[in-house]
Amino acid sequence: MSSPIKKFLIFDKLWKIIIFLIFSAIIIGSALFSIIYAITNFGNLLQIPIIAISVIIILLYALIYFRLYRKKGKIITAILSVLLCLLLTIPNSITFLTIYGKNAMLQSNNIHTIPPDVDAFIDENGIVSYNGKNYIYNENITTILFMGVDKNNIDKTYKNGKNGQADAIYAVTIDTQTGETTVISISRDTMTDIKIYSGEGNYIRTEKRQLCLAYAYGDGKEMSCESTIWSLSNVLCGVPINTYMAIDLNAVRVLNDAVGGVKVPAYNSNMTKKTGKMITLRGNAVYNYIRSRNIDKTDSNAHRMTRQIDYLKAFSTKAIEQTKKNISTPVDLYNKVNKYSVSTLSVDKITFLTSVFLNGNMHIEFKNIEGKIGVEGNYAAFYPDNQKLYELVLDVFYKEI
Repeated sequence: MSSPIKKFLIFDKLWKIIIFLIFSAIIIGSALFSIIYAITNFGNLLQIPIIAISVIIILLYALIYFRLYRKKGKIITAILSVLLCLLLTIPNSITFLTIYGKNAMLQSNNIHTIPPDVDAFIDENGIVSYNGKNYIYNENITTILFMGVDKNNIDKTYKNGKNGQADAIYAVTIDTQTGETTVISISRDTMTDIKIYSGEGNYIRTEKRQLCLAYAYGDGKEMSCESTIWSLSNVLCGVPINTYMAIDLNAVRVLNDAVGGVKVPAYNSNMTKKTGKMITLRGNAVYNYIRSRNIDKTDSNAHRMTRQIDYLKAFSTKAIEQTKKNISTPVDLYNKVNKYSVSTLSVDKITFLTSVFLNGNMHIEFKNIEGKIGVEGNYAAFYPDNQKLYELVLDVFYKEI
């Protein structure tokens, strides 16, 4: 019994027992927690490796203890201890990042509304009565606002009112229970209330203007994004928007090339009709495809949105395929565009969303808000059809009861 380590491992004193129990609780407890969480929350793609690693951690901990007790192979025991520490970080990181991400993505405290001229009713419990049916908000839904800003450098800010417009606006809603995802395209020309700020950044009033200007009247960064969220939530009848990501023009090329280019339908020289052929966008070619429009025509943004949807469908399909092969793909893409964006997305949120997609059916549906195109002054204006808009909101964000 001359070995200090062996003496320590013989539980002849209470303090030794307490230390051993603390270490055991940390290592075995965290491994068991990861196993239980994986069984109840993850699908096979994440469940099997996390359970396997957690079981190995428990067995490795027992092996290290007995090797120390028997004074066998100090170098090998040290290597096993390092391996234990490294393995322990894998299931713990995934599990706890997923938990934190879930809590952040499902916060909801908005007041839901009904558009004018729509015959519906919301009671004190949040139950909506419409067309003889009852609906309740789906608490498993999370919504991310993606904005494409017409700036080359999102970090470069100007005075309020001149900080770039949100030319591409998409609300991505995800049912975190099923993985079902809906991308709602919103016209930049949608007429709605936006917050007007002075050049010094002081709030003045709200005015009914194009939705894209909600970004311009902010600071070009967080204030612009929050202002756009406020306006868009009003358009979508008060549904909560949990996260946002605004990207500048550089980010589009970086994302496109990060997945090896994107194959999309080709359009004619006016970029208004499909030719029936396919082209692969690489490098700067992506800009013309998703941005070009004839500003002299009021319906030019509608044609551009059609091309953007074609692009998003192709890009998402390719990104999902790569995620199935490598689950770190979403984090890798986020890291590549982080410096070209303003976002409340984070590693914990992305980890949670990745687990949702891997568990669910990974099906993405694209929807658009119907309405009519008009003119306000010298600019195009889009007026949503309130009846169809509310039916879209009920379909995507609510559950029939």
